[in-house]
Amino acid sequence: METFMGGQGLKFEAWNISRLLVNQNQNQNKKYFFHTSFSMINILLGALVVVLVLLIAEKFRKSSISFLSKSSHSAKKQLKSSQEGLPAGLSRELLPKHVAIIMDGNRRWAKNRGLPSMMGHNAGARSLMKLVPICSDWGIKVLTVYAFSTENWVRPQVEVDFLMKLFEKMLSKELEKFMRNDVRVSVIGDSTKLPESLQEWITKVTETTKNNSKLHLILAVNYSGRSDIVQACQSISHKVKDGLIKPEDVDESVFSQELHTKCTEYPYPDLLIRTSGELRTSNFLIWQLAYSEFYFDESLWPDFGEREFVKALSSFQRRQRRFGGQDKDKMGDKISKQSNSN
Repeated sequence: METFMGGQGLKFEAWNISRLLVNQNQNQNKKYFFHTSFSMINILLGALVVVLVLLIAEKFRKSSISFLSKSSHSAKKQLKSSQEGLPAGLSRELLPKHVAIIMDGNRRWAKNRGLPSMMGHNAGARSLMKLVPICSDWGIKVLTVYAFSTENWVRPQVEVDFLMKLFEKMLSKELEKFMRNDVRVSVIGDSTKLPESLQEWITKVTETTKNNSKLHLILAVNYSGRSDIVQACQSISHKVKDGLIKPEDVDESVFSQELHTKCTEYPYPDLLIRTSGELRTSNFLIWQLAYSEFYFDESLWPDFGEREFVKALSSFQRRQRRFGGQDKDKMGDKISKQSNSN
């Protein structure tokens, strides 16, 4: 009996030990499970935080890009509104108010192509009519072109006659465009020697467009700078003789009012352009060009277009006009204002 009980006690003790080991193992498994689960939860939470941070960062990035894009668009829009219609690189504030052009090279252009000289003049007229709306759109106030000098009468009669007809045709054909584009037209020079039919068209066009104000197109026809000065002196002399003014009252302002360019608000060209590579003024606006900037282009006039014009204006805008003074000198500014107010 004792042996049996002893055997049963050993079995019971072994069973208890086995249960204890099983419980310990289960506890360890539970601990491992909870530890692993907690680690996984930490990893998932960390990943979730990273995702949230990335989402917030992306939203912030898009908001920043949108803000910068709107700011950039607004800045570009403001710049475009002030520079609207101007090619890149040109500043409206630095554009010349008055541009004068010696349209040279029509005959050479025709000769280079084996054409009669008259075809070169036709091409030159087309170039001028393309430039007029450009000046108007870009804000240039006055465009004066040397169309026919007093020295040009010595050319072959057939060429002179053709030019007179060409002027007449241009005025009659372009009158409607002048009105539509708000262009005022004036003709300076001795018009009394021009054909009567041309004189009639000059009168009609100048009268019809006299109230237009966007661009003032001045055509120098049968014009001479020297003759302009002479006739101004004669006019002042007559006024002195008649007692209308005293000799001591004659100054630059009085003299300027007797020149042909008194017809415009801005009688002094800021920029003179001459085409064909020639480097002279050829008796054009001698008095008025005293402080003008000169630009000489190799292109023959019929080939002178918007691209060449932009180059000339860019060159002008890079220059510093002193009017006899120092850099940014007040005296220079004063002369400039006086020049454009005469």
